[in-house]
Amino acid sequence: MTETGKYNNMDIRLVAVDLDETLFDSQKRLPEENRLACEEALSKGVQVVIATGRPYNGIPAEALKLKGLRYAICTSGASVYDLKEHICMYHDPMPRNRVTELIAGLMPMPVLCDVLIDGHAYIDASKSPLIDGIIAANSFKQYFRTSREEVPDILAYIRNHKMEPDKVTVNFLKEPGGAPYYKEEAAAWCAQFDDMVAVSGGVGNLELTKSTATKGAALLWLADRLGLKQEQTMAIGDSGNDYDMLVKAGFSVGMANSEPDVLKAVDYITKSNNENGVAYAIRKFVL
Repeated sequence: MTETGKYNNMDIRLVAVDLDETLFDSQKRLPEENRLACEEALSKGVQVVIATGRPYNGIPAEALKLKGLRYAICTSGASVYDLKEHICMYHDPMPRNRVTELIAGLMPMPVLCDVLIDGHAYIDASKSPLIDGIIAANSFKQYFRTSREEVPDILAYIRNHKMEPDKVTVNFLKEPGGAPYYKEEAAAWCAQFDDMVAVSGGVGNLELTKSTATKGAALLWLADRLGLKQEQTMAIGDSGNDYDMLVKAGFSVGMANSEPDVLKAVDYITKSNNENGVAYAIRKFVL
């Protein structure tokens, strides 16, 4: 997008930032420039908010160390947490019976699905050998291994858990040519659940939440809770699970490394996640 003066009068008071491939570089590290820009905004009273598909307990320590960070939108918008009080402020979960039906149809397929409940993530132990083969960087595979708890029977675990699930993620193996294996079949099964929304968190997965649980809905809920107007919000993201947030924010910024649909939808395209694109956008429009 070309440089114009039309952004000069914005009053951004809340910035929602995706983590993977946005705030973090491709090695899942938090660049120093991004950290400094976020902390400077926070020190000036701007709410910089994490907006991630990860569960609460999967937020990396690097992100949690941001000075002044108070809120996090988790599980693709199904929950919002107060990080200072360690409480879930907002929750829009999926019906337990619908999730068990969804998972029952996915289990026979050669895909790796996990279920996020109450800030934690679970996989069926029989599926753990598939982690090595999913379409993801080695850094993500390591995160997945350390953040997912194996249970002997995922369907029984869901049925017996006291909390309803927030999200289901379907991760795909790689075909010889590099395409996601069995994605069409899994997507067709998921499409039957019209009370859920399925988005992409990257080439190698699908993320399902309740149809009303999106990053955008959570962003607007939090802004209202903080007494802010929609036009005072800015969102920064790169992939399909950010799309709703980018569309609903008062001002939207896509990373240069974003998926094509994201690049078409945003108000501004910043530098890539390996070029401190978040810091560039915050300094340009907020500081």
